Amino acid sequence: MQPEIVFDGAARLLVVLHAMAAIVLVGASTHHALIAFGYLRGRYKVRLGRIYAATVAVAYGITFVLGLLAYPSFRYHVRGLYLDRHEVWASNLFDTKENFAALGLPLVIAAFVMSRAMQPKEDRGLARAYAAFVILAAVIVWFDVISGLAITMARGV
Repeated sequence: MQPEIVFDGAARLLVVLHAMAAIVLVGASTHHALIAFGYLRGRYKVRLGRIYAATVAVAYGITFVLGLLAYPSFRYHVRGLYLDRHEVWASNLFDTKENFAALGLPLVIAAFVMSRAMQPKEDRGLARAYAAFVILAAVIVWFDVISGLAITMARGV
């Protein structure tokens, strides 16, 4: 007998919404990283940096929450019944992906706060720290998206 799983009936919709939010997130985090890299080169598009910082923060939060809501169903149906038995590498990659996602959350929040508080022309040291947070967050997002696709293909192919 199958256990009662929270949000099980909405799992497919949650995963589709999670993927859609991740698409926005990967685009926004990439553009944000390009703006932050510009800060290191003396190109200050502060307004765009603030817009992307806000977009990344919102998209990251939505993606994170939708993933949390979809997880119980994934844990039982996909991971428990398939990945842990037949594709252990994908199960382990999922753990790594989720740990990186959790580490990225404070980076995104810090970048958002810093984008509002600093003037990159005057605060060069702060601008470098900001750029490091933003670029590292973008790397995490790209790793998570590529890992998520690989994990999905392990179950789907």
